[in-house]
Order: sequence, then C-alpha cells, then structure tokens
Amino acid sequence: MTSAHSRCRKGRSSHFSPKRKQRQSCKPADPSCRKKKRTGRCLFVEQVYPNVRTTNELMPLPAQTTTHMTVYSYAVINEGDAPAVVQVQVGPDGLNYAADVEETIPAGRTGVIAVSRFLRFTRLAVRSLHAEKPTSLKVYFQAQTRK
Repeated sequence: MTSAHSRCRKGRSSHFSPKRKQRQSCKPADPSCRKKKRTGRCLFVEQVYPNVRTTNELMPLPAQTTTHMTVYSYAVINEGDAPAVVQVQVGPDGLNYAADVEETIPAGRTGVIAVSRFLRFTRLAVRSLHAEKPTSLKVYFQAQTRK
C-alpha cells in the first residue's frame, strides 16, 4: 500500500512595504493612525505518497480538502519500467467523485497534473497502462494558499 507524509511551511510574500513613520499630526488615539495588518502571507502544503504500486484497476489515493487552496497540483514520478495512467478526480462530499484530468506518465518520466475544475475534495487515482504490467510511482500533492 502507500504511506504518506506531509509538511507545511508558512512563508512570506515577496513584496514588503517599508515601515511608515507616524505622521506628527496624528495622535495615537486616532483610528486612522492604527497599524494595518500585513497581508499576502502564503502557506505551502505538501503531501507525499512514496512507493505507490499500480494495478489494472484505478486505485484512488487519499483525498485532499482543497476548499481554501489557491493553487494546487500533483507531481507524479514514474520510478518503474512501465507507463502509468493517472486521473485527477474531484468531488463535492468526499464520497462521490468525477474524473477531471487524465494523463499517461511514461516509464522513468515525471508528469505534473493540474486540476481544471474545482470542488471541495480532490484526489488522484492511478492504474497501469498495460494489463499485468504494474509500475511504481512517487506522488506529490503540493498546494499554496493565501493566509
């Protein structure tokens, strides 16, 4: 089966405005002199599924809740010697899914699959391209959101 690990990193946006000096005409009690909160911080999320073995049937990986994700995609590294079919599936409730994007990843190659439609849940399903020729995949789910 698969084992997964994930990590999250809080980052900063690449644009920072310099600190402004407080105007002499403002008094600290004046609401217009309050400091504004910085916006534009990003949160990076990654989920890794190493050693995913394909079979003749589509095998879904665990679903990702993509409700608050701004951008997300899957990277699939085919570490085996046979091609694999990967299919992104989206669903509204975590139980029912529809096929979104499907691609074939040749042996020894890496593919990036971006979702074309949005629903609350997203998952990747994998299978062997040729019957009885399984392959081994390493799958990355990577996402970014504004915080």
